[in-house]
Amino acid sequence: MANFRSIYKVQVLLTILVHLTVALYEDQVGKFDWKRSFIGKAKFASFEARRIIVATEENVLASLSLETGDIQWRQVLEDPSGSQIEFLQVGKEILTISGSNNTWLVRSWEISSGSLLDEWPLSAERTVPSAFTAAAGKLFHVVPIKRSHLEISVYSSATSRHARKETRRVVAPWIGDSSTCATANSYYACLTPSDLFFINLLEEDASFVSTPLQKLSEVDLSRASLLSFKHEVPSVLLVEENSAALVVFREGNAQAKGADWLAPNAFSINENGKRVIYQLEANEDEDNLIRVSAKDDETGADLHHFDLAYRVGLGTPLIMGGQTSGGVTDLLLTTTDNALLLVRLPQGVLWTKEEALSNIVAAEFFELPISELDASIEHEFDFDSNILTMFSRRISTQLNQLYSFVLGDPLSRLNSGLVRDEFGLHKIIVVATKAGKLFGIDTWSGSIVWSYRLPRVQPFLGVGGKETMLLLVQRTAQYAPLAPQCVLLAQDQRNGRGVLFQFNPITGHSLEGVQRLNYKIAQGTLLNYHDRNFLKPLLVLSDSNEALLYSGQLNEELLRSLQTTFVYTVDEKRSTLRGQSFKYSSREALKLTTTWEVDLAPSRILSVSAKPANERVHSQGKVLFDRSVYYKYVNPNLLAVATVSADQIHRSVVSVYLIDGVSGLVLHSTAHKKAKGPVHLIHSENWLVYTYFNERFRRMEMEAIELYEGHLQSNSTVFSSFAVSQLPEAQSQSYILPATPVEMAVTLTERGITNKFLLIALSNGAVVEVPWMMLQPRFPGMPCGAEESCIPYMPEVPLHPEAIINYNQSLGRIRGIEVAPARLESTSHILVHGLDIFYTRVAPSKTFDVLKEDFDHRLIVLVLTGLIIASFGTMHLAARKALKQAWK
Repeated sequence: MANFRSIYKVQVLLTILVHLTVALYEDQVGKFDWKRSFIGKAKFASFEARRIIVATEENVLASLSLETGDIQWRQVLEDPSGSQIEFLQVGKEILTISGSNNTWLVRSWEISSGSLLDEWPLSAERTVPSAFTAAAGKLFHVVPIKRSHLEISVYSSATSRHARKETRRVVAPWIGDSSTCATANSYYACLTPSDLFFINLLEEDASFVSTPLQKLSEVDLSRASLLSFKHEVPSVLLVEENSAALVVFREGNAQAKGADWLAPNAFSINENGKRVIYQLEANEDEDNLIRVSAKDDETGADLHHFDLAYRVGLGTPLIMGGQTSGGVTDLLLTTTDNALLLVRLPQGVLWTKEEALSNIVAAEFFELPISELDASIEHEFDFDSNILTMFSRRISTQLNQLYSFVLGDPLSRLNSGLVRDEFGLHKIIVVATKAGKLFGIDTWSGSIVWSYRLPRVQPFLGVGGKETMLLLVQRTAQYAPLAPQCVLLAQDQRNGRGVLFQFNPITGHSLEGVQRLNYKIAQGTLLNYHDRNFLKPLLVLSDSNEALLYSGQLNEELLRSLQTTFVYTVDEKRSTLRGQSFKYSSREALKLTTTWEVDLAPSRILSVSAKPANERVHSQGKVLFDRSVYYKYVNPNLLAVATVSADQIHRSVVSVYLIDGVSGLVLHSTAHKKAKGPVHLIHSENWLVYTYFNERFRRMEMEAIELYEGHLQSNSTVFSSFAVSQLPEAQSQSYILPATPVEMAVTLTERGITNKFLLIALSNGAVVEVPWMMLQPRFPGMPCGAEESCIPYMPEVPLHPEAIINYNQSLGRIRGIEVAPARLESTSHILVHGLDIFYTRVAPSKTFDVLKEDFDHRLIVLVLTGLIIASFGTMHLAARKALKQAWK
C-alpha cells in the first residue's frame, strides 16, 4: 500500500510538471499579439440597468457595458447563413427566437452572465417567412399564407418548454408578402396599397379590421412601408421616403399622428412617466452634422434638441434603443457601415464600436515608410548640391541620428510612430469589410489608424459562395519620397457594376475618390511591369471580355510585358476554366485571345487555389538518403482546382486537378470516392495540401501531394510552361485530421529558407501550427529517420495544445487567415479574421537570426570587458618580459 501511495505521488508530480511545460508564461501574453472581439451589425437592442443587450445579424447575443461598450459576455449561435435571431425580449431573463424556414429554437438566457437557462424547439408546417411576438406572458407565432389566410400559433408560456400550443386560422385573402406586415405588442398589422389591416392576437375569435389609408393621413401612403415601433401602446410606423406617420391601436381602432413632424428613425422613450420621441435630423453646422430632437409624443412639439459632433467617416445613423435615467438620456445608434455608437445627452458620443470589422473580405500587409530622419539621407547626394551643402547635410544628419539614438527619434513621435523598424515587424494592415469600409490597423497595438467609407459598395461573390474584394498593391513604401499606392476593386450595390478606389494605404487618403465603372468586373490583376514612378499598371477584365488598363500608358515596354502576361477566369455556373493571353495586342488596342479552356462539367467547382505571388523557393531539390538530389517541380503558374460530382455508386466524388494556368495542361489529377466538401486547398512551392470529408468513415481527411521532376532538372534557369518534356512525378500521402478545419494557410518568409508550417483554423476557434515536414509524403522503399530529416509516418495528424498560436483565446467564426513575411527571415506575420481579429507573429524555425529575449547582455559585457582588460594586462607583462630579456 505504501508503494502504491509513493507511485501515485510521483505520478501526480509528473502530471503537474507536464502541464507546466506546455503552459504559456504570463509575461508573454499580449507582448507580440493582440485580439479584438466584435458582435456584428446590431439587429435588436434593449437597455437593462447598466448594460445593453444586443442581438446582431451575425446571430450573436451579447451584453455590452453602458459606459465603455466593452463586451461583458457573448453567445455565438448557429451559422448566420442558415439561422437568424428574429425575436428578442428582455425582462427578468432574456428570451430569443432564432432559426429559419420552419425550424426555430426558443432560448432563455440569464442576464448577468449570459448562461443558457432553457431551450426548446418550435416548428411549423409551412416553409415561409413568419413573425414572433410576446404579450401577456404568451408567445405568438404568426405565419402569413399569401393570398389565403393567417396561421396563428399561441403558446401559453413564452419561457417554458411545456407550454401548450393552440393554432387557429384567420381568413386574409388580401395578404401579400410578409415584408408588408409588422408586429406591435399583441397586434399584427399588414399594409396594402389602399388599406391597413390589423388584428389583436390576444382575442381568440378576433378577425382583421381594415382602415383606409386616406382616413389615417392626408398624405399619399400608397407606396409606404410598415415598420414595428417600440411603444407602451401597440404602434407601427408608416414610412414614406423621409417622413413617417405613427399608427396607434386602441380598443380595436387605429389612429394616426405625426405625419407632418415624424421621421422614419424615430424612437420612443419614457421620461419621468411621459413618452418622448427622439429622432435624428441633418444639421447644416459642419462641426455638428447631426441634431437630436426630442418631441412630445402627442402633439409633436419640440421639447429640446442637441447638436451632435458626428464623425464624418461614419454612415447614416439609426436609433436602435434608448433610456432616460437621472436626467441623462442614452441613445444607442447603429449606422449603415455597421458602427455602433452610444450618445449620452447632453454630453455627446460616449463610445464607438466599428462592427464592420466583424466581416473582413480582403486584407493586405503593408511596409511602413522610413522616418523623416532616414529619408533625409536620400537627399544627401542631390545633383544640385555643392560640396559644402553636402558636408553640412551629412553632419546635421549624423547629429540627429546620435540624438535619436540617445533620446529617441522625435520625428518618429511626430508621425505617430508609423515608421519602418529595422526588422520589418511594424507594419500596417489594410482591411476591406463587407459593409464597404476600409481600415488601416497598426500591427503593434491593433488600434485603428484610419478608416474610409465607400458608399453603396459590396464584395464579389467568389468560388464556393465566398465574398471577397480585390486589394492590390501598385506601389510599396520603399520608393521614397513617392507615396505608396493601393487599389481596391468591388462592385456597386445597385447595378453590380465595378467600383475602383485608389488610395494611400498608410494614410487612407485618395486623390480621385471612388470611381464608378460602367461595366461589371470579371477579373483584375497587376502587371509585373512598372513605370518610371514604380507604379504597376492595373489590368481589369470586363464581363464582355474587354481588357482595360489603368495607371499606365500602352508603350512599347509595357506591350512587351503584356506579351508574357496570361490571365485565367473561373465560370462557376458552367464549371469551366478559361485561359487568355495578349499575344495579338498592339499599341492601338488590347486584344484578349483565348488560349485554352477546361470543362469540368457536370462536376461543381468547390475551390480554386494559386500559389502566393510573393513566395520564394530557396531549395530547388530534395537530398535523398544516397546523397543524390531529386529536383522539385516548381511551376509558378500552377492552379489547384477541387470539384465534387454526384455518383450513383459512390454518392459523391471529390476530384482535385493541377492545371497549368498558361498552357491549360492538366498535370495531375486524383479522385476520392464517397467524399464531399468543404475542400480547403493550400498550394506552395512544389506541394499541395487539401482536406475533405470522408463519408465512408465519417471523418475529416487530409491529402498531401508533392511534385518532382526527377534527378534531372529541365527548367534550371527560367521556368517555361511551354517547355514540357514530361509530366512531373507525384508523391502523395493521406492522413486523418482529428478536427474540423474551417480555413488553412501556410507561413511565408522573405527568402523561403525557414521551414514551412501549415496554419489550420479549427471549428472550436483554435489555430494550430502543423509542420509541413510532418505531412510531407514519404518515398517508398527509402529509410526515414533523423539522419534523413524525415518523420516516420503517422496516420493521424497530432494536434498538440502547445501548437495553438492563439493559446486560450478562442476565435469566433473564423473566415480567413492572412500571412505576410517580415524582414527577419525567421518570422511571419499572421492575421486571423472572422467574428474576432487576432494578430501574432510566428517563427517556425525559431528566431535563429536574432538574440533571444532572455539573452544575458550584462554577462557578455562583463566577459568582454574582462577580456579587454586581460589583453592589455598581458600585453604590458609581455612588453616588460621582452625588455628584461633584452637587457640580459
